[in-house]
Amino acid sequence: MKQNIQSLLIVLAGFLAIELLVCWQYRGPDVVASNAITPDRRFSAEAAMKIHARIFPEIAHPAGSNENNTVGNQLAELLREHGWIVEIQTFQSEPNGGVELRNIVARRSEHDELTATPVVLTSHYDSCRFGPGAGDTGGCVAAIVEASRLLITADSKLKRPVWLLFTDGEEGGLLGAREFVASHPLSQRRPLVLNFDARGCSGPVVMYETHFGNALAIEYWINDLASPRVTGSPFTAVYRSMPNGSDFSVFQQAGWPGFNFAIIDGAHRYHQPDDILANLNPRSVQHIGDQVLKMATRLCETSVDHPPSTEDAVFFDILGLTVIHYPTSWCMPLGIASLILSLQTNRRRLVARGLIRTLLGTWLTVFLILAISIGLGWALSMSLRDTQLLPRAFVWYGHWLSVSMWVVTILVSLTIGVWCLRQSKSESIAASLCIAAGIVSLVIAVVLPEFSHLVLIPCCLGAVLCNSVRDIRFQTIMVTMGTGIILIPVQHLLAIAMGPANGTMLCPVFAMAVIPMLPLLGTHYSMTEK
Repeated sequence: MKQNIQSLLIVLAGFLAIELLVCWQYRGPDVVASNAITPDRRFSAEAAMKIHARIFPEIAHPAGSNENNTVGNQLAELLREHGWIVEIQTFQSEPNGGVELRNIVARRSEHDELTATPVVLTSHYDSCRFGPGAGDTGGCVAAIVEASRLLITADSKLKRPVWLLFTDGEEGGLLGAREFVASHPLSQRRPLVLNFDARGCSGPVVMYETHFGNALAIEYWINDLASPRVTGSPFTAVYRSMPNGSDFSVFQQAGWPGFNFAIIDGAHRYHQPDDILANLNPRSVQHIGDQVLKMATRLCETSVDHPPSTEDAVFFDILGLTVIHYPTSWCMPLGIASLILSLQTNRRRLVARGLIRTLLGTWLTVFLILAISIGLGWALSMSLRDTQLLPRAFVWYGHWLSVSMWVVTILVSLTIGVWCLRQSKSESIAASLCIAAGIVSLVIAVVLPEFSHLVLIPCCLGAVLCNSVRDIRFQTIMVTMGTGIILIPVQHLLAIAMGPANGTMLCPVFAMAVIPMLPLLGTHYSMTEK
């Protein structure tokens, strides 16, 4: 028992180390000074924030207001100074009247001879009615303006025309994007689009959505994301199922391929009066600009259009360092292979006396952990909501509340595991989990292929280690840590995106981290003792 406790402490310390590494990696890139000498045309957040200060006021500028008209005029003036040909696309906010809205569209005359599919860099420039919108999305607009200035200095190398689109009326129902798609000739060419948005004012820029049939786009371009590369197909799948959307939703429905980016941290200032320039994190602006410049440069290096694909991809970053990806058509074969591998690895244990009882007991324990964590999350969130501790969905100390929920969930899940499995052999528990993971990975490969790696990788890792490592404690530690490297970044981003008010969804995801630890809760048993 003492050794099991020591192993659990090692695992929990490892989880803490992974979480600290995720926080470090996901903090965003270092800020480049505006006067820095950058022969490689590096983007400068300081320069972008000066542009922000010039264009945007420190007051709300909703669509149709005089303040927003001033923003549009100043944005158009600055683009003309940078050599862009600016078109003002005017339209009404309602079909039968309403206020006049204006999209700001910009192109380069020297790109008129380029016939390849254009690249559109876009964000909206209107704010909500309650805040100045420095994060949502003044920072994105300023970063696009500065990054595009750097991009066109190398226009002799560009093989595609570059357009800038700053939409109006996004906050009122994606009005500018809808009008552009419906009436502008450029939309008929189905350009490649990089859309930038924000629901906060800090943290990394997440590439969280792509077009349908993204397999080829992911294969060719996903590892051209600027560092840290923060992305994942689970976010794309989840966002597609949500009722709300961004301008990218309109572009995607019109058949535009591309990528959708957003700042997701600092949501306590989202649509609030304190969403001002002073509270906009320069690292986030740096990350936006790096994404714009690097991705646009990469897209414009070739004029060859990849054939349309009907298949999506599974993709996920490894601690922001690189992105692993494969087509969803691989999920079924990989799921079958993982099931066969798990059964083959545990073929002798399948006929061992008492394994069926341990198998059912382990599976029931996993079910109880996940079911109780759902109720626990609901109870925790309900007890916090509308109190002084959590007066609204997002607060500045919300991350600490989420961490507290994570700790409580882990402790409760471990308690359930000890209560259910204390009489079971550790090796039999590990075998039961490996077989269960093989079955679940196959089911998820069919039902939710974008999530399949969350189970497939731990299953394969467990099967391989089972054949190569005799010590069940070391084997469990390695499987759990491998799972943590895949799972903890997802937990981290979900906690940021949902906040402590959504414990019903967060706590089951938190509890998933405990499942690979379950062999440490049983009675130690090693094959060498046979």
